[in-house]
Amino acid sequence: MEIKDKPHVRYNIILLVLVFTYIFIVGLLPAGQYMNELYNLIFTAIYLVAAKIISRRKSRKFFVYAGITIVAMWVSAYFKLDFISILSSFISIIFIVVIIALMLIRLAKSKEVSLLEFVEAINIYFLMGIVASILFGIVFHYLPGESFNISSELINPNIDLIYFSFVTLSSLGYGDITPIDPIAKSLSIFVSISGQLYLTMIIAILVGKYLNKQNNN
Repeated sequence: MEIKDKPHVRYNIILLVLVFTYIFIVGLLPAGQYMNELYNLIFTAIYLVAAKIISRRKSRKFFVYAGITIVAMWVSAYFKLDFISILSSFISIIFIVVIIALMLIRLAKSKEVSLLEFVEAINIYFLMGIVASILFGIVFHYLPGESFNISSELINPNIDLIYFSFVTLSSLGYGDITPIDPIAKSLSIFVSISGQLYLTMIIAILVGKYLNKQNNN
């Protein structure tokens, strides 16, 4: 591994720890009013670390984008207005999608398969699931009527939508939560196909680079 790649590895591992905590750990804590703030704090750290990963040397524009996203998220959490919440969600989606795209480009351009490539591939997959959970959250909160087969009183927007997003992304489909609204159904299909395409593509990229390196050796 080249010396110049070591900071990228370090920050990608930090990002992996943050998204792992967001997806798997926070939901295990006792429910309380602090949960939304905790999710937002972790999201804040995710945005800042992701901006560091994709920022070029001496470039600060992605930190500006991250700052805008963070401010929108906390303003939405404080004022609890539908318009601000929807706007914040879309800003978050755009920012994370840009992160995913730039990480994919870097992964595709890399000439070898190392720890950095594996960690980036995992981070991209986790970020895809987080984007899906935000999209499902928009459908759940702001579309009229029931979007899923579970009533609003019984579903936990943070935990259950993250769970449903990754179950859909991985095409497991346990059936305990199912979409009933046409938009929710279409979004579920899109997320499921995206997950399959990503796994197929990333395996082809990583295996291809590994075999190419072996042939060169």
